[in-house]
Amino acid sequence: MRTDLREYALRALETAKQDLRRDKYLIPVAFIVTEDEVFDYNLQFEDAEQKASVYAELVEVAKRKGARAIITINDATVKNASGPARRNSPADMSDRNGVQECVFITASGPGIQTWSISLPYLRTNEGIVFGNPVETLNDTLNLLPGWATLPTPSS
Repeated sequence: MRTDLREYALRALETAKQDLRRDKYLIPVAFIVTEDEVFDYNLQFEDAEQKASVYAELVEVAKRKGARAIITINDATVKNASGPARRNSPADMSDRNGVQECVFITASGPGIQTWSISLPYLRTNEGIVFGNPVETLNDTLNLLPGWATLPTPSS
């Protein structure tokens, strides 16, 4: 049975939202999707160098398994281009310095268009409040070197 990548990723995003609400932090996870199975991994790293190494190893595992996709979920921070000047807007999810926390999910592979969702959130006294998701296509995934640029496997 072939896994629907978008559906699987959206279900994983819902789980990540529940985890973040409950635990107040998010453990980075990845899913390696083959034709017949989905393998899930909790990712652990302490700094940028370890993070790069962990993701490079993830790509190697995906290649060995003949995977068609890798789905990743991470907690991320981005600088809001509008900055703190829009802070009074109810749609703004950034802090006083224009930094916005988000859940970042990607689905990529050698034979598919890279797809990402950035889901902003704000920590409040009442808990985690999520904003509106932003979907993008064809992002460059620096953490997965050589993955989405592999030649498409022949059918």
